[in-house]
Amino acid sequence: MRTRIIISGIALIAFITSAATAQPRNQPQASPEEQKAAQAIAAATDDAAKLKAATDFIKKYPKSALRPMVARGLVHHLLDVKDVAQKVTLAQSYQELFKEPSEQELIVPVVIEALSDAKRADDAFAAGNAHLAKNPNSLAVLVLLVATGTDEAKKQNGKFVAQSIQYDTHAIELIEANKKPADVADADWTSYKSVVLPSLYQSMGLLNLVSGDRVKARASYTKASEIAPSDPFNFVMLAGIINDEYQIEAKRYQGMAEGPTRDEELKKARTLLDAVIDAYAHAIALSEGNAALQSVRQQYLRDLEAYYKYRHNNSAAGMQELIDKYKLAAKP
Repeated sequence: MRTRIIISGIALIAFITSAATAQPRNQPQASPEEQKAAQAIAAATDDAAKLKAATDFIKKYPKSALRPMVARGLVHHLLDVKDVAQKVTLAQSYQELFKEPSEQELIVPVVIEALSDAKRADDAFAAGNAHLAKNPNSLAVLVLLVATGTDEAKKQNGKFVAQSIQYDTHAIELIEANKKPADVADADWTSYKSVVLPSLYQSMGLLNLVSGDRVKARASYTKASEIAPSDPFNFVMLAGIINDEYQIEAKRYQGMAEGPTRDEELKKARTLLDAVIDAYAHAIALSEGNAALQSVRQQYLRDLEAYYKYRHNNSAAGMQELIDKYKLAAKP
C-alpha cells in the first residue's frame, strides 16, 4: 500500500517536472551568462558539483527567468537519487536554496519522501506540517503524509493516525472536487486520480480500523472497491470486517430468548452472512495468482465453503460459479 501511494504522491511532482525539463517552445529570455550557468547545473554528474552550481546560480542570478526551469530540473534529478541518506541531504539543501512558494511546492514532497524512506516519520511530518500550515491544499504533501502515517500504523505506531485521517480526508476532497494543480496536464491528472483516489480510500479504511471506527473503515473500503473493482485487497479487508460483524451478530442471536425479536435478529445475521459470502467470493476471485495474498486466499476458501454450505443446505453447488462471476475477464 505504501509503495503505491508514495509513487502516487511523487508522480504528481514527476508530471510537473517532466514537462518542465522538456525543451520549452518559448525559451525564457536570459543572458548568455545565465544560460551557461544553468547548463553547468544540468551537465554536472556529481551531486555535490550540481548543488554547488545551483547555489552559485541562485546567488548570482536570483531573479533569472531560468530559475523555475532550474528548480524543476533539480527536483526531477532528486527523484532518481537512490541513496536514501544522500537524498535527504540533497533535498533539504535544495529546500534551503529554493525558497519561492512554487519551488517549495516541488521540493517539500521530495523531502518528505526521503525522510519517510529513511524511517524518520517524525521529521517527515514536521516538514509536511510546516508546509501545509502555509499551503493547506498541497496535494502531493497531503498524499505523502497519508502514506507515511499509514505505513507507521501498520507498524503499530498510532502516533500519526489522527493527523493522517485529517490529511486523507482533505486530499480526497481536493481530488473529488477536481482541484487539479495548475502545472499538471489534463491527461496526467486523469491518470493520477485513477490511482491515488482508491489508494486514499484504502488508506482511510486502515486508519479508521486502527482508530477503532469499523463503520467508517467498512465504508472506506467499500468506496475503494467501487472505484478500483479489480483490486483484491479491498475485498480481502471487507470480508474480514463484515465477517467480524457477522460473528458479533450471531453471538447476539444465540444469546436471545425465543420470540419475534430473536427471529428478526436471525434475519439480520443471515443478511450479514450473505454479505460475507459475497465479499469472500470477490476476494478469492480477484486474488487468484497474487502471491502476496495466497495465504489469506486459502483461508478464505475454507471459510467460504463452510458459510456457503450453511446457507445452501450443506451443498457447495454454485459456489465456484459465484467465484467465477467475479474473476477478471481474460485479456485478449
